[in-house]
Amino acid sequence: MARRPVVPRPASTTRRATQSEKPDKRAERPTERTDKPAKRTEEPTKRAEEPAPPVAPSQGPEKSAPRSAAPTYGWRAEPQAELGTPREERGGERVVQAADRFRGLVAGRPWRRRRRAIITGAVITALLLLAALSAAIWLPALRLQQITVSGLGYVQEQTVREQLDGRLGDSVLLLPTEAISEDVTTIPGVQSAQVERRWPDGMHVTVVEAEPVAQLTRADGTAAVVDASGAELPPEAAEGATLVPLTVAPTSQDPEGAAEALTEVLAELPDPLRPALQGMTASSPSDVTFTLALEDGGTKTVVWGDSRDAELKGEVVQALLPEPGSVIDVSSPVAPVTR
Repeated sequence: MARRPVVPRPASTTRRATQSEKPDKRAERPTERTDKPAKRTEEPTKRAEEPAPPVAPSQGPEKSAPRSAAPTYGWRAEPQAELGTPREERGGERVVQAADRFRGLVAGRPWRRRRRAIITGAVITALLLLAALSAAIWLPALRLQQITVSGLGYVQEQTVREQLDGRLGDSVLLLPTEAISEDVTTIPGVQSAQVERRWPDGMHVTVVEAEPVAQLTRADGTAAVVDASGAELPPEAAEGATLVPLTVAPTSQDPEGAAEALTEVLAELPDPLRPALQGMTASSPSDVTFTLALEDGGTKTVVWGDSRDAELKGEVVQALLPEPGSVIDVSSPVAPVTR
């Protein structure tokens, strides 16, 4: 009796779930322990719902996946840039390729060469100028040989030259003009002076003389010409000048203090009163008295007192001049008296 042929059964279209697809029962366990022990239950292994892809008979066993790249440990390897590639921006940071940095260090930069050339040229120019200046300072043709003075009246030119002769032979380039002007103003009668260089070997001094305004007669009978500031001038300043007499009383107990008070009051007298001043006397530093000429031809005597509060006293005198009386006492300006 013949046997029936056995028909092969088709392969199962489903596969068991892999170990990785099984649910993790440990993750579903509660974290808190309870009093009652949990019952252990066994669940049947779930089969994957998706069918496994059929294996072609011509293909062999499935090839394993290639090994993953080496771990980066927090940084990612960048592909090496080729030489000459430009700089890249990544994540807000500039990435400078090593080739560019090396090339910048080795190769010379044109602006650096130009800067060196400029600096070298400037140094050479400065040295040349310094050498030329040094030669000019010691050059005999630039030595001071001639001094001229102008603006003199009663001040003697010889007196001014004696002050300046010490500058002869100095270099005209190095003349201290301001210092020379200050030296000339120390001469009695010189109010100011201006010094100019006259190339190649000269110097010119322009003098402005002080104006004489009064003649001070001391207690011993000696006299001196003074200017508006009270400074004493040479005797020649009195020639042809109209001077206001300042007199120290012969009975003064402090003639030097009285003479100083007269010159101080003269220097601080307000300009509106100065043209009308006819004479001033004092026997002490606190009793200065002077006479003013009025427009109607009369005069008024002003008891000034000491030299303090000159501005306030001048305003009071100008306010009281039209008032009747021949004497104005402003020795106490806050309480003036007319009589």
